[in-house]
Amino acid sequence: MHSWRENSKPMPKLNLTSEEKDRLIEAVNNGTEPSPDLLPKLFPGTAEKFDVQALDRAGIPTLEYAGKRTKAAILAEASAGIGAAPLQIVRCFGETKEGEWRNLIVQGDNLQFLKTCYKNEDSLIKDKVKGQVKLIYIDPPFATKSDFGGKDGERSYSDKVATAEFIESLRERLVYLRELLADNGCIYLHLDCKMSHYIKVILDEIFGKERFINEITWRRAYSHNDGNRFGIITDTILWYSKSSSWIYNKIFIERSDMETKDEYPYIDEKSKKRYKSVSMNAQGHGEPKYFGDKGLLNPPNGTHWRWSQERINNALETGLIYFTANGVPRYKQFADDIEGKQVQNLWADFMAISSQSKEQINYPTQKPEELLERIILASSNPGGLVIDCFAGSGTTAAAAEKLGRRWIACDFGKHAIYTMQRRMLRIGRSKAMLEEKSAIGEVIVKVGDPYKKEPSPFCVVSSGAYDFSHIMELRKNKETYIDFVTGLFQLTRDEEKSSKYKLANIYAVIENHPVEVYPIWDDQFLKEVKIDEAYLQEIIAQSGGSLRGEYYIITPESCTNIGDTILKNRDGKDVQFHMLTFPYKVLEDISRNLVLTEQPSSQVNVNNLITSTAFYFNENVEFAAKRTSEGIKITHFDTKILNKEGKRFEGLSGLAMLLVDLDYETGKPFDMDQTVFANEIGEDSAIKIEGLTKSVGLIAIDKHGNEAKPFNLE
Repeated sequence: MHSWRENSKPMPKLNLTSEEKDRLIEAVNNGTEPSPDLLPKLFPGTAEKFDVQALDRAGIPTLEYAGKRTKAAILAEASAGIGAAPLQIVRCFGETKEGEWRNLIVQGDNLQFLKTCYKNEDSLIKDKVKGQVKLIYIDPPFATKSDFGGKDGERSYSDKVATAEFIESLRERLVYLRELLADNGCIYLHLDCKMSHYIKVILDEIFGKERFINEITWRRAYSHNDGNRFGIITDTILWYSKSSSWIYNKIFIERSDMETKDEYPYIDEKSKKRYKSVSMNAQGHGEPKYFGDKGLLNPPNGTHWRWSQERINNALETGLIYFTANGVPRYKQFADDIEGKQVQNLWADFMAISSQSKEQINYPTQKPEELLERIILASSNPGGLVIDCFAGSGTTAAAAEKLGRRWIACDFGKHAIYTMQRRMLRIGRSKAMLEEKSAIGEVIVKVGDPYKKEPSPFCVVSSGAYDFSHIMELRKNKETYIDFVTGLFQLTRDEEKSSKYKLANIYAVIENHPVEVYPIWDDQFLKEVKIDEAYLQEIIAQSGGSLRGEYYIITPESCTNIGDTILKNRDGKDVQFHMLTFPYKVLEDISRNLVLTEQPSSQVNVNNLITSTAFYFNENVEFAAKRTSEGIKITHFDTKILNKEGKRFEGLSGLAMLLVDLDYETGKPFDMDQTVFANEIGEDSAIKIEGLTKSVGLIAIDKHGNEAKPFNLE
């Protein structure tokens, strides 16, 4: 008998460094997976033969593309605080008691906001959003040359985002959105024909193919001239649930006389009512049942009788059940017993917003309220929380408000934010969606009548906005500064991991290597001490000489006299010092130019903001204007932001848009009537505007989203 050792190959030697062994031991002790870079060394005979991440997603067919990350890696960012941004209240409308819910219009990168909700620490949304959302509807930019026109037929969506980049960008958001859903929550994703097949595979991967409920086809137009192909007049809406239990309220619409005749072709001899013949059996297996004079009948193979014996007996007595010539039982379903025509997955009874519609607010890609009404009624109940993180014109929020749901609407563009704010402030003028009755049953509001109600209390909040004046007051705002500069390098404070290093000012880690924030809040360090070789040697000495591997220092470049440097510890091991430097005087411009997408300067680019990420700043903008015979003329505009070349914007080149309130009063909410984009402003700073009143308010918004204080046009 042979020993197993005789037939096995010798176990390959694990070539791990001391640092890698420490990392492995730490992972084992913490009960976490070792980092991916250790796998080839731990399993040299197999690790290189397969893609571990691909195997992780191999339960169902998946899309594979460069840059795709695991779900765990995506969620880990938020858990670590990477990209999760602070929420700051900008303005609120309506009165509430402490702790009561306020609906939210969120201005900022929706990925940041979703990470903040997932992290569930911000006091504004803590324990109110994560796992509480009943319904999500999103209508993201399709990332294609869409046929949907904006004003004057312009494209609404940018085609600058590559397909793979768009898919992964949307996939990241879907991962977080699933985590926000309640167990019985659902998501509806609105897409065009060019992207729906890709995203359905992604949704199968994230939610599970068994969680797919419906593919809804919405006919948004009667016809469309597409030249050398069939006209595209439909969109696709994909409906998924989080679990095997979800909210579904049947929706019925009124049938026409012709539809009633077609669907209910028979007339009952006694009652003279119309009915249709319906099968008595359904899929499955069941026992035989008695059908009166016909005796005991077996259901056809592979089926069971739908009704209980008691219900069958009652139906036989009332004549609801009859028998075909072959002796097969069927029942009569009368048209009068059904409240209307039940909605199926083809929605062709309403179409896109027309230029003449009373709902029209001249916002690109605006969806009809009837579309959101149907979705909200079907998949949520009164009081439930509804989210739209690509909110645009705010149709989801408006419909949710009028249907008695709570809501959150998120968008990056200031134009969208003020459009939604205006829509809410004027919601009483829009049409009611529900019939209301008095205590004695008298109808006091009909569907389609003016809504006539004030909006529920809501706030406009910013996600990722910092007040730069606080950042600069370093001695008073040390903690804010540390958060800011770590965030600048896509890091977050990690007190637990950094506490194991017995060194001063360690606030983060990079792959288990310490990250020091140079303490410029300390007068001595700011004015006298510089980072040089002696400073680095002191760090090694403070560690007891045992420091090894890599060590990072975040510092303004003016505070260091040295670049990346390698020194030896007491055992002769290398310590690699890395300087993470930034220009002290242009902190805000560095952060903006690295990651921030500019606000749109034309109607065409209103929705070209999907890739906007990271934080931005609230910066003062100076603005003044005067009246002219044809409208207004801008007399002063100044913003401190820099362009991508690091230079100040000259003249009006830094202006994105001008918001106009034709009935503005100081101290009252700014109620936008019109948006003038930069490309509509003449070279002489003149703007043609008809119908100016005596009390006009103006807000200028620069290309980084900073806005001037409301200006009274005299």
